[in-house]
Amino acid sequence: MLFCSYIFVLLFLPLTVAGYFLLNKIDNRAGRCWLLAASLYFYGYFNTAYLFLLLGSLVFNYFIGFLLYSHRKRWLMIFGIAVNLFLLGYCKYYDFFVGNLNSLFGTDFVLKHLMLPLGISFFTFQQISYLSDVFHGELEERYSPLTYALFVTFFPQLVAGPIVLANEMMPQFAKKENCVPNFANLSCGIFVFALGLAKKMLLADNFAPIASALFAAKDPGFMDALSGTFACAMQVYFDFSGYSDMAIGIGLMFNIMLPVNFLSPYKATNIQEFWHTWHITLGRFLTSFIYFPLGGNRKGKIRTYVNLLITFFLSGLWHGASWCFVFWGTLHGVALCIHRIWSKELKLKMAVVPAFIITFLFSWLSQVFAWSRDMAHAFSIYAAFGDFSREKFSVYAELSSNTILLFVVGIILVFFFPSTDSFRRNFVPSKWNLLLAFVLLAWSVLSFNKISPFIYFNF
Repeated sequence: MLFCSYIFVLLFLPLTVAGYFLLNKIDNRAGRCWLLAASLYFYGYFNTAYLFLLLGSLVFNYFIGFLLYSHRKRWLMIFGIAVNLFLLGYCKYYDFFVGNLNSLFGTDFVLKHLMLPLGISFFTFQQISYLSDVFHGELEERYSPLTYALFVTFFPQLVAGPIVLANEMMPQFAKKENCVPNFANLSCGIFVFALGLAKKMLLADNFAPIASALFAAKDPGFMDALSGTFACAMQVYFDFSGYSDMAIGIGLMFNIMLPVNFLSPYKATNIQEFWHTWHITLGRFLTSFIYFPLGGNRKGKIRTYVNLLITFFLSGLWHGASWCFVFWGTLHGVALCIHRIWSKELKLKMAVVPAFIITFLFSWLSQVFAWSRDMAHAFSIYAAFGDFSREKFSVYAELSSNTILLFVVGIILVFFFPSTDSFRRNFVPSKWNLLLAFVLLAWSVLSFNKISPFIYFNF
């Protein structure tokens, strides 16, 4: 079930919110059971078969966590994490590794063409963090299986994040004050959800055809490359920003505060700041479970740079099982190393405007690798930037007034408007905010004319 669908906005969401608070009046556990059942239905709606995979993962990790509370053995934690990573690796990377083995050694191992279980990266990472927290004593209280299941399956963040931690989520489900309706949270949640839905339906989905035309073109020219790559950057931005807003908005409706996952990254003035504001919870997870265990910056300069490169190599691999994604992630690791040398070793500073321009150009143009079919395709798009032949101005030689307006609106919202989190923190219920939310919701719902999954569903 998609956030941007009639069944979700008009039926599932209002019924789930109403049922949750009505049942909480009877018993808190009844409300949580309702919310768990709704979350499992939400996940099973995509593909019932993978619901059993999710349930099996839940039972296994809760059992390992139960053992860790009584016996804090490192081998037990490592075993639990290894099983989680094996499941993720098998589902997500089996064909990638086997295909590369076949290419390198001339073998003919059969590819399985597995359909990636939706959200497997997110619920796997959350449960890895849970096992680590239990082992290190970060979770002193033993939460019930019901609360644990809600922590993993809470539907706003189940399929595309944010990657939440047990000690920031489970206590919220256990608080009695969170079990009764809160008008301020409900109104703010609806407002933030409306902003996110509008970003997805009115912006991201309108940039998508422009970007898709470029990546499908056989022989693009300069205007194709310029408009298509910029549209791609805008599409990814508003798609992920929109999902992050909707997740936080829905969470607020249940009095649950999900962590901020997206904070105007295109305004960053260096690549480190960019990654502190783009997919914030993924960066937190990779830092905690890869960068720090490798030694972080505590093992000397060379090891620091090696650790950064390894972390971003794996970040690229997480984003997609292809060498294009791996190269994209490694490229960002190299950029972080250069930034560290510039700022830490050479003690140099750059003026804000050129620093912002360089950072945005890098984040914009490097995305070509992430979305190309292969490396050759990516380089053909870069080559198109140097092809000014008039006959190559095939797709967007004469941009329509609507397309130009879309680009202008996107630029204004990205670079000159505050983040949604700023709106959330300063939100005051009023008739004008209610009217704006209603207009955005109605306009977005009227745009539900096709299936429109989120980009991060692929990860």
